[in-house]
Amino acid sequence: MPRAVTNPGMRAMSAARTTPVTKKPEGPVGKRVASEASNQLLNALSVLKELVQDFRGSDRFVKAKAGIIGGWIFISLVSIIIACPSRGVQTTDLGARVTVLPNADRPQAAPSLTVSNTDEDPWEEVVFTVNGKYKAIVDRIDSGAIFTLTPKSLLSPTGPMPSDERFINAEMKTKDGKADLVKNGQPLTE
Repeated sequence: MPRAVTNPGMRAMSAARTTPVTKKPEGPVGKRVASEASNQLLNALSVLKELVQDFRGSDRFVKAKAGIIGGWIFISLVSIIIACPSRGVQTTDLGARVTVLPNADRPQAAPSLTVSNTDEDPWEEVVFTVNGKYKAIVDRIDSGAIFTLTPKSLLSPTGPMPSDERFINAEMKTKDGKADLVKNGQPLTE
């Protein structure tokens, strides 16, 4: 049955505004930003509260799926944290990575100093000075190459380095610069 007209001469009017409302800024910018930030935070908390209520009212299959996804995310994050090293390989100024023996891992090892060139460019005219008096001269060490110094390869005016002497201080000079490798028996890189 059709509906009867209650006011025959009247027409329908919209409640929509014809022009947008212009709001005048109230107060300093800091207060307006703080007010908007608190509004956004309260809205986010409201949405989160509604999600928690919906989750509590859901069936056990939805809860099981959420538990599986949450467990997968947790295991993935733990795996990434364990797999990523806490820091990268450290090198000296010229890109040298240094290992000194004997060390805590190999206390009975014969004295030696291993230098790896991690720089992209080769080192040329390399002079190693150990304990201030023993030297070894190398024409070139290519990028990625590993060079090991032993007491027999280090010479002084009085002769080679004694085989029982440890590497206390060591430095390296190239035509491009200078880098300390060892101080007080400890390598300056790891």
